[in-house]
Amino acid sequence: MKNLETFEAAAVSQNIDPNVLPGITGLPEGMSKAIIAAYKLFVINQAAWACVVIDWDNYEQRKYYPWFDLQSGFSFDVCDYAYSYSNVGSRLCYPTREIAEYVGKTHIELYKDLMAI
Repeated sequence: MKNLETFEAAAVSQNIDPNVLPGITGLPEGMSKAIIAAYKLFVINQAAWACVVIDWDNYEQRKYYPWFDLQSGFSFDVCDYAYSYSNVGSRLCYPTREIAEYVGKTHIELYKDLMAI
């Protein structure tokens, strides 16, 4: 999972320049921070799926996602999977439980920037 350790490593593995971020102007800081975090997580997610073809019509292909506990601060709680339905954004589902857990724990600050106000 070396290409998932950092946003920069994930970007390079996908031939994306990690120094070029989406231009965000005219938004409050909290919104800009969330949009940048989403972009970085999308790139990390793309790197995670690099060797797997996502088949959204295949009920048997599990797609895992990290789940966070907001009651005692923002912390990684567990990961779960869904078949073709999803209660999370499909851009942030992962091909294995191990990858979902690794990304959820390793990039918890990005998830916090995206999800917590």
